[in-house]
Amino acid sequence: MSSPPTLPVLKHEQLKNDLVAEPHYQRLTATPPDAAPVAIGIERPILHAQIDIDHAAPGRVLHVITVHLKSKLLTDIPGQVIDAQKGIWRSADAWAEGSFLSSMKRMSQALEVRRLIDQILDDDPDARIIVAGDFNAEPEEVPVLAICGNVEDTGNGDLATRVLVPIEHSISNEARYTLFHHGRGQMIDHMLVTRNLLAHYRGSEIHNEILHDDSLAFATDSKYPESDHTPVVATFDFD
Repeated sequence: MSSPPTLPVLKHEQLKNDLVAEPHYQRLTATPPDAAPVAIGIERPILHAQIDIDHAAPGRVLHVITVHLKSKLLTDIPGQVIDAQKGIWRSADAWAEGSFLSSMKRMSQALEVRRLIDQILDDDPDARIIVAGDFNAEPEEVPVLAICGNVEDTGNGDLATRVLVPIEHSISNEARYTLFHHGRGQMIDHMLVTRNLLAHYRGSEIHNEILHDDSLAFATDSKYPESDHTPVVATFDFD
């Protein structure tokens, strides 16, 4: 069986605080105290690739934006973590502030993705865009909603063509999860597409058949060396 042809990458770029300034914040619980706001660094860049999806008709571009938003693991605060390995914090307000900083990083990345989407659509209102990856957020959480740009949230019907649609909606509720945590399936890996891609969409699969609970004490990397996230596979037909 012959392999499918490789689609040519026309352009690619990485973005990390290119469309959103790096956040700064003066930590309330740091020991010693911050004398002034400090940079809240973003660990992972956004990858944007422009792919030619039709060899016979150059110029049919697919924009693929790959993300890995900040996890819900807490951001360290100086002097406030007693045991990082066991996750023991000195106080509840320091723990809350560590969670807040992680949320700030995640939202900063989500905002940069949304600004990139709007920048692409400003240049080409008919652009085809896919945003895919680990969002570390479920469908109803703000980072996902910010990237989708739903009319229900903006209140502006003129922006309907800029809405991104989560293709996971075509998968049954029972199978719609990519992470298993504390006995509950969570959908935190997503593929969002512009509406003009829906005509080419043929379906999705989430391969979570053997996914283990990553929160169990014995669920170590040596026992479960594979990823604790499950693959999301989507099929599009551009013929």
